[in-house]
Amino acid sequence: MPKNLYSDIYHILKGEIDSEVYPPKTILPGEEELSQRFSVTRNTIRRALKKLQSEGLVYTVKGRGVVVLEPVSDNRMVFSAANHYGFQDLMSFPQNKSIKELATKVLVFEEVEIDKELSKHTSFSYGDIAYHVERLRMVNGKAMALDTSYFRKDSMPNLQEENAEHSIYEYIREENLFKIAAARSVATVETASKEVTRLLDLKKANCVGVLKKYVYTDLGNLFESTETKYISNNFSLVGFESY
Repeated sequence: MPKNLYSDIYHILKGEIDSEVYPPKTILPGEEELSQRFSVTRNTIRRALKKLQSEGLVYTVKGRGVVVLEPVSDNRMVFSAANHYGFQDLMSFPQNKSIKELATKVLVFEEVEIDKELSKHTSFSYGDIAYHVERLRMVNGKAMALDTSYFRKDSMPNLQEENAEHSIYEYIREENLFKIAAARSVATVETASKEVTRLLDLKKANCVGVLKKYVYTDLGNLFESTETKYISNNFSLVGFESY
């Protein structure tokens, strides 16, 4: 069975929801029917459905099944703080149909030792070795976000700059290094620095949205600390909670 087959199923079902093969307020086929259709286990189907639900596309109603939710309109690009699929996952949101091209420019890729100041900033331990990665995120040719990341080297000792340019999360999955289990996120707004103003296409804006994210493995290890500064009037930070 191919790796991450559940993600392929997710994309197929999402496409069918977007094109209204399954219109809003209808019930998706059951796990057994979907597992037969895609020739996978029910657990694989559950993972695909869980991702659909995390993006607010469906909701599991006890005793009824998985219902397709009515879409919500937003004229800005949307992204999720809970995203663990990387920058390319922007393309997965139906609201982001205006996105034609995504690209990443790696500005910094280096190994650093975590000193006391970096330990406070990243929550890594003093003396840890980490990859310091800065990436400019381009949407349709325009610089829209700046990521400043630290990744613990012992979690991915062979990381290369080309992985950072493509997708570090995809590299983790393809190499089967560990399972990305959880993330803690903090969102704020701040005045744009001269450096951020120089790098991003802010136009007349003088503020940026800031998303600080700490990401954990399934063993509870903190392996990533990333601060993303983005053009706040171009993006909506979205979340979906089920009750």
